Amino acid sequence: MPNVAALRALADKWAYAEASERANFAPYLIDLCKALGVDGPGPAGSGYQLELTIKVITKDGVEVANYIDCFRRDFFAIEAKDQEPGRSSDLLLRRAFGQVRNYVTYAPGGMPPYVMVMDVARTLIVWDRWNGNYGDWQAGRRIDLTRLHERPEDAQLLHAIWTDPRSLDPRARAQAVTKEVAGYLANLARALEEAGNDQERVARFIMRCVFTMFAEDIGLLPGEPFRKILARCTDEPAAFPEQAQALWKAMDAGEKFDWKKLMRFNGHFFRDSEALPLTKQAIVVLSLAAEADWQDVEPAIFGTLLTRALNPAERHRLGAEFTPREFVERVVRPAVEEPIRERWKAEQAVVLQLREAGKKKDAEKRLREFHDWMKALQFLDPACGSGNFLYVTMHLVKRIELEVLRELEEVTGKHEMRLAEVGPWQFHGIEIKPWAREIAELVLWIGFHQFWRAHHDVQPPEPILQDTGTLECRDAVLAWDEIRHDPSRDRPDPTPRITHPVTGKLVPDPKAKLPYMEYVNPRPAEWPKADFIVGNPPYLGKGKQRDALGDGYVDALRHCNPRLPDGIDYVMYWWNRAATLVAEGGCIRAGLITTNSIAQPFNRPVYNDAKARGAHVVWACANHPWADEEGAAAVQVTMSVLARDSRAAALVIVDSTGTVVGTILTPGINADFTHLADVARAAGVPLLSNAGL
Repeated sequence: MPNVAALRALADKWAYAEASERANFAPYLIDLCKALGVDGPGPAGSGYQLELTIKVITKDGVEVANYIDCFRRDFFAIEAKDQEPGRSSDLLLRRAFGQVRNYVTYAPGGMPPYVMVMDVARTLIVWDRWNGNYGDWQAGRRIDLTRLHERPEDAQLLHAIWTDPRSLDPRARAQAVTKEVAGYLANLARALEEAGNDQERVARFIMRCVFTMFAEDIGLLPGEPFRKILARCTDEPAAFPEQAQALWKAMDAGEKFDWKKLMRFNGHFFRDSEALPLTKQAIVVLSLAAEADWQDVEPAIFGTLLTRALNPAERHRLGAEFTPREFVERVVRPAVEEPIRERWKAEQAVVLQLREAGKKKDAEKRLREFHDWMKALQFLDPACGSGNFLYVTMHLVKRIELEVLRELEEVTGKHEMRLAEVGPWQFHGIEIKPWAREIAELVLWIGFHQFWRAHHDVQPPEPILQDTGTLECRDAVLAWDEIRHDPSRDRPDPTPRITHPVTGKLVPDPKAKLPYMEYVNPRPAEWPKADFIVGNPPYLGKGKQRDALGDGYVDALRHCNPRLPDGIDYVMYWWNRAATLVAEGGCIRAGLITTNSIAQPFNRPVYNDAKARGAHVVWACANHPWADEEGAAAVQVTMSVLARDSRAAALVIVDSTGTVVGTILTPGINADFTHLADVARAAGVPLLSNAGL
C-alpha cells in the first residue's frame, strides 16, 4: 500500500530537479512505484516496460515507429513530458494525451483501461475507458504529484491502477446493486398485489419509494427521513401510510418535514402522495431495498428490471438476460456522440489557438456558444420502452458537456455554479405502453441527478423533478381519428378452440370470428423535431403483424405508406421514417436496431429508396446478438446509423458474444449490409456473357 512517509520524501527529493524528460522520467517513475508499494517496470517483452515500440499508420498510409514511454499490458499507458517549473500552459500535456490516445490503438492486447500523461514529478492526469472511450482532454482526473502524501484517495487510486485496475470498473458493482434492488421491488410488488391492490396503484407507490430512496442516497433528502419512517414502522406497520404520505407531500411542495425544510421536488412522481398499507414483512423487504446503495444503481438496465418487477407476467424473468449497456452504447456512440464530439474537437482547436494568442474573452465566447448549441439539441427515441436508449444518450452527451464546462472554467478561472445544463427536457420518447413511459421518465431523472451529484458540489436547481412533457404515450407510426368495428370484414378465427367429434383434437370454432377494427382517417404519426434519433423499435415480420396488431391496423398502416412494400418487417416503418427525416435535413443522424432481415430482399427496397433520397448508412453492424427488454433469448439484430454524409462508412464485425473483432472502413455499405461487390443490386440484371444465347 502507499507509504505516506515515502511519498513525502519523494516530493522533497524531486522538488528542485532540472527539467529533462529523458533523464528524469525513468528514475522518477521507479521512485514513485516504490512509494506507492507497487512493482516497477521490467525488461522489454515483459508486458510492463519503458519505451515500448509500436508501429503506427499515418494519414498517408505510411508505417512509422513510435514509443509509449511506459506501457503495462491490460493496465495502463503513460506518456511523459518534463516542463520547466512554473510553466502553467498545458499545451505539451494536451499533445501528450493526443499521442498516447493514438498510440494505444496499436498497442499489444488492445487499449488498456487507463492512459496517463505526466509532467514529471509535478502532475499526473488520468483517463479511464470504463464508459467506452477515454473522452477528451477535460475528462481527465488531475493529480498533484507534489502533494500525493496529503491526498490518500489519489495515492490509493494509483495503487489500484498499478495492481488491479478492473477493481475500479464501476459497471460490475452497478449491475449487482441494480439486480439486488429489482429483486426486493419484485417481492414487494408481489406482496402488495396479493393484498388486493391493483397493479397501477402498486406501480405508482413503488416508483415513489424508488425515487425517495435514491434521493436520500445522493443527498437530496438529508437525514434519511424515509429510512427513519421504515425503522419506526417496522413494529407499528399501521403508521406507515400516514407518515410516508406526509413526507411525500412535503417533498412535492418543498415544505418542512420533521422540522427540516425539504427541497421542492414537484414534478410527476409526488403529485399523488398515496402510500399503500404495508405488513411488517413488506416493510422489512422495503427496508432491505432502502439499505442498498442507490447512487450506484445503473439506469441503463434499471428500467428493464423495474418493468419486469412491476409486471406479474414478466416477474419470473427478473434474473433473465438483459441488454448490456455497452450494446446500447455501440449504436448510440456513432449515431450521437461521434458527430457532437467531432464538432467539439474542432471547437477545442479554435479555443486553444485563442488562448495561446491571449484572447481569453473570445475563447470564453466560443465555449459558451458551443454549450448553448448543446443545450438546444433535441433527441428522440420513437419506441423508448423503459428509457434505456434515452438514458445512455443523455449520459454520453453530458460527458461531453462536462468537458466543455471544465474548459470554460479553465479559461475564466471561475467555477460555474448554476449554469443551465443539458437535461431530461431535451430527450423525447414515444411509447405505447403507459408503464414503460412512466419508468422511462424515472430512469431519465435518476440518471440526470446521478451525474449532477458526481460532478457538482452544489445542489441542483429546484424543482428537483419537472414535468417535461417530452415522453408521449401513443402509437409511433400510425395516427387515426377513431377506431370502429366493421362486421362485414370480420374473418374466421384460426385458433384451435373446440374438440373435433371424430379426431378428438382441438380445431377452430367455425362460429368464432376475428373482429375487423377500422382505423378511420389513418395517417403517419408525427414525431417531435429531433437532431438525433436512436432506438430499438419492435420486431414483427410480415406473417405475425396481422395476428399481433389486427387486420385493420395493418391495412391502415400500409394504406398511409404507399411507397413501402407490403411485405416489409414492422420495424422498417420506423427505419423509413428516420431515413426520411435524415434525408430532408431535419435530423443529423439516426441510429436504430432492426431485425437482421433488413438485409433480405423484401426489406431492401426501403434501404434503396432511402439512399436515393440522400440518407446513407454510414455505420453498421450486420449481425449482433441482442436480448430484448422482455427478457427473451438473444436474437441476431442489425445496427445501422443513417446520415446525409456519404463520404465513407464503417462496418463493424462482432463475434457470438457481441465482442468487436474488427471494423472495416469502406466507401459504402450495400443494401444486403456487405461492403464488397454489390451482389444484391446485380440481382435481375442479365449477364452480358449470355447475350445472344
